[in-house]
Amino acid sequence: MRRLTPAQLLAELDRRQPFAPEVREAAGAIVDDVRRRGDEALLEYTRRWDAPSLAREELLLPPEAPARALAGLPGALRAALEQAAARIAAYHRRFVPESVAWTDEAGNRLGRVVRPLDRVGLYVPGGRAAYPSTVLMAALPARLAGVREILLATPPRPDGTVPPVVLAAAALAGVDRVIRAGGAQAVAALAYGTETVPAVDKIAGPGNAYVTAAKAAVAHRVGIDSLAGPSEIVVVAGDGADPAWVAADLLAQAEHDPLAVVGCLSPDGALLEAVAAELDRQLAGTPRAAIAAAALERGFLVQTASLAQAVELAGRLAPEHLSLQVRDPERWLGQVRAAGAVFLGPYAPVAAGDYAAGTNHILPTGGAARFQAALGPEAFVRTIPFFAGSREGVRAWAPAARTLAEAEGLPAHAASVALREEPAGGGEPGPAGRQSAGSAGSSALARTGGPGSAGGPAPGRSEAGAAGGSRPAVAGPGPRGAAGSPGADPAGDPRRGPAPDGGPAPEGAPAAAGSGLAGASLPAPVPAVPAGYTVADRPAPIKLDANEAEPWPEELRRELVRELARALEDGAPHRYPPRLLRKAVRSLVADYAGVPEEAVVLGNGSDELVQAVLATIGRRCTAAVAPSPTFGYYAAAAAAAGVPYRAVPVPPERAVELDDLVPVLDALPGQKLVFLCRPNNPTGLSCSPEVVEGLLRRSDLWLVVDEAYAEFAGQSILDGLGRTAPAALSGAFDGAFSGASGGTSRGSSGTASRGAFSGTARGACSGHPAGWAPEHLVVLRTLSKAFALAGARVGYAVAAPPVAAELGRWLQPYNLNTMSLVAARVALQHRAVFLKRAAATRRRRERLREQLSRLPGLVPLPSQGNFVLVRVEEPAGTGGEAGSGRGAGGQAGTAAGDQAAGRGGRAGAGSGAGTGAEAGSRTSLGRPGAPPAPDPVRAAALQDALAARGIAVRSFPWEPSLAGYLRVTVGTEEENAALLDALAAALAGLGHQPQAAPAGSGLSQRGGSPA
Repeated sequence: MRRLTPAQLLAELDRRQPFAPEVREAAGAIVDDVRRRGDEALLEYTRRWDAPSLAREELLLPPEAPARALAGLPGALRAALEQAAARIAAYHRRFVPESVAWTDEAGNRLGRVVRPLDRVGLYVPGGRAAYPSTVLMAALPARLAGVREILLATPPRPDGTVPPVVLAAAALAGVDRVIRAGGAQAVAALAYGTETVPAVDKIAGPGNAYVTAAKAAVAHRVGIDSLAGPSEIVVVAGDGADPAWVAADLLAQAEHDPLAVVGCLSPDGALLEAVAAELDRQLAGTPRAAIAAAALERGFLVQTASLAQAVELAGRLAPEHLSLQVRDPERWLGQVRAAGAVFLGPYAPVAAGDYAAGTNHILPTGGAARFQAALGPEAFVRTIPFFAGSREGVRAWAPAARTLAEAEGLPAHAASVALREEPAGGGEPGPAGRQSAGSAGSSALARTGGPGSAGGPAPGRSEAGAAGGSRPAVAGPGPRGAAGSPGADPAGDPRRGPAPDGGPAPEGAPAAAGSGLAGASLPAPVPAVPAGYTVADRPAPIKLDANEAEPWPEELRRELVRELARALEDGAPHRYPPRLLRKAVRSLVADYAGVPEEAVVLGNGSDELVQAVLATIGRRCTAAVAPSPTFGYYAAAAAAAGVPYRAVPVPPERAVELDDLVPVLDALPGQKLVFLCRPNNPTGLSCSPEVVEGLLRRSDLWLVVDEAYAEFAGQSILDGLGRTAPAALSGAFDGAFSGASGGTSRGSSGTASRGAFSGTARGACSGHPAGWAPEHLVVLRTLSKAFALAGARVGYAVAAPPVAAELGRWLQPYNLNTMSLVAARVALQHRAVFLKRAAATRRRRERLREQLSRLPGLVPLPSQGNFVLVRVEEPAGTGGEAGSGRGAGGQAGTAAGDQAAGRGGRAGAGSGAGTGAEAGSRTSLGRPGAPPAPDPVRAAALQDALAARGIAVRSFPWEPSLAGYLRVTVGTEEENAALLDALAAALAGLGHQPQAAPAGSGLSQRGGSPA
């Protein structure tokens, strides 16, 4: 090691170029050859320098190879890779850029839209060595940023293979394709594309001098991360540093390359000499002694006047790695001006950053840290600024813009601005104002001197003509405020609810440009919540149209009032909600759901959690998919988040099956986000457990199961999961959340074993049950239904802890107010009361179905919710006999579910509860042959007749498949009796006498005892 003074170091430090001129020339020739000849040249160079026998069809690795390599990896090595991947993903996830928009005080809309790159190419050195850590460092940030397709190029070994550990890392990190090619030829293929290799938007990853020179040669065509040079480390050592540890860190980087830059700065001369002695001692025992010795010979030891001078000097060097082995290193970190990455204190060796600390090891070298940063998610997005001026806001910017345009001698610029100033007095652009606009333009040009005035265009500047046309539509708040506003009720029709304006586009229609900040290059207004979700708030003595629960028991209601009063006395509402109150509610929810607290996310209703899922998981997916008809908010929230939405039509009288979903999922590329409402609203049917299991077996999707009505079904998919789980599940879900799916072997069904952290998440930790939480599953629940808290808006999600943490980070602070938290706490503390009420609702539901089936022309479907969907048809004969068979479809199963729900604290575990609804959904409700077609006219007449009697039920005029159906909430015994009486009277008015007891006879004459 050379002993230098600070001045000598600055004067003599050899900042080598990343490549010599002859390397630049050779790499340029290779790049040009691959650009012209494509695969032929790529294969020729790969055979010459890497794998002599490689066939053309072997350039692209089989898609199942990464997943197979991961599955065959030795346990200890796989665990190390997974732990490193989890830490890298957790670190980089915090830096994923997000779109930002705001409105200034004058009413102008400004912001920046973030878009992930479409396709990137990652280079990982190979050949005689394997670098799985570089795969993780390059691919995980790209996956987190939302890049749609990730290609990995790496040189094959002489036999044409790629090291399994590299492929395993590719599977963990979500690489889509692996290309067996390296060197300048691989860079050229990624930049220009060949018959086998598609062209990419950006190339990232380190390589040798030829790779770096090739990246420089294609930088005009694609983005590149940086021009990598030899590895670098500078250690700033204080009086408490251990010479052996400092020497070990220097040696760790010296063994990379004989040209590596290694040095130590310290005000303590004795410490520097001790470091030199340690280097001599440790060098003798290292296997790569020759390489390290060459680097150390060029290295430096510099004694500075003070520690402050050492830190200042290190910042001027801007090294790839800076190690601060000093007392109070975080204080000195504030003095560092430039470095690729900084490692603080004795327990942060640079080697930790190379593998598993979480920070990235793809860093700027050669002093480039003065103007470049470490590789991260920011490198894999493009940002698009936007400005949307308002009519009133013109005056905030136009005078300054016009004056500056005139000062620069650009009169057309000034005229374009002046045109916008004129309408501010009352006119609007467009055909109606064309004449006045023209006059305004003429006067504006006259004021600015006109096209031929003195001082014409400035050199190198082009003139822009005045652009007419209307202003672009602009978005409301970004993804965090993506919920649309309800539509208004159609005039004169108070019973039908909001108009479907702003609802989801028809299936197959292209997504509207600019659907929210994440949807297009210029944001558009967030669509209104579709009519299928928003219920008109209209007075009705008996309200059976919103699936609301019966009121709280009087004693419990009084307790709630007391607790709310106590909260007011303790500070609400002028204080923010107490964190301890929120933690208490989260703990109660976790106990109720049988999961760890860290797996629970509280939301302002489950709707906010739908938004969170779409804004985090959804933006990494090519589409959101859901059966139709279903809960209408999925489509609206997807549009607001800019996620394409695919509705899969399913007949309303049967539950969705795998055969419905698989063709759609197989046809969509990349990761998909599937919503399953179970039980489904508005049909009340539950898909079979096999559907959930089949979807979870796929490697190409995330599954969201919405269990808003689970307590009324008496079963939940949470019943199959263990009641405890490790806090982080070995970090497995960090990688799963990053979108990693690995290579897959997929047949026509698209199913495959997961290439992400499959085995780890399932029973990875001793003492915890296998299968606790499938890695790509989110379960949504609510307290609005069974717990009768629709007005409080409290929902929750259950997911693997890292996924739950990601959803939680998206939510607004204090998203639940104090009053709602208090109400949730009281409800959950008395959950046995509400579960008993849910069991009673199930019994009333089955009685209501049986009684509805006796009425002519009404066919109630089996249901697992607190509602019944009724097909209204023209009755054939009396219909009573067939009806009696229809009503019993799910009753026996419900009794079993009631017993199971009473034993446990969750929705209930009885499989019998699902039997009736599932079986009934696959039949014609007890009738031979196909069911008669529903009668929309008759359904509307019945709804009108009920409204005239003060009873509100739900119809679906915006959903074609539900024309002729009515949805009825299961009410109290008295409400159900009134409904049945009103229906009997209405049917009598339509000329049909029911077979059941006459109207007004009450429930006791219809059979069944009160719940």
